Amino acid sequence: MQTLRIFIISAAMLACAVLGVAQTAEPTPVTLQAVAPAPAGDAKQQAEMAENIKQIQELKAQNDEILKQQQAALDALDELQKEADQIRIFSKRG
Repeated sequence: MQTLRIFIISAAMLACAVLGVAQTAEPTPVTLQAVAPAPAGDAKQQAEMAENIKQIQELKAQNDEILKQQQAALDALDELQKEADQIRIFSKRG
């Protein structure tokens, strides 16, 4: 039983050491090649690009709204947790 405990603790320490080294290692820089701009005469492609950008902006706005709602829900849950903790403390006194 004790050897199993030592093995588990050793494995956890090794995992933490590996994660620590991995986090401190510098990432290799990514080299990007410049892309030549599309010909200006292709109006259809530019219109599609503008429509795609508009859709992405709408999705971003929707995501921002969802994130606000989720944050409000998390705040409400935090308040409920605090109130529940207070009730537990007061119930132990009485």
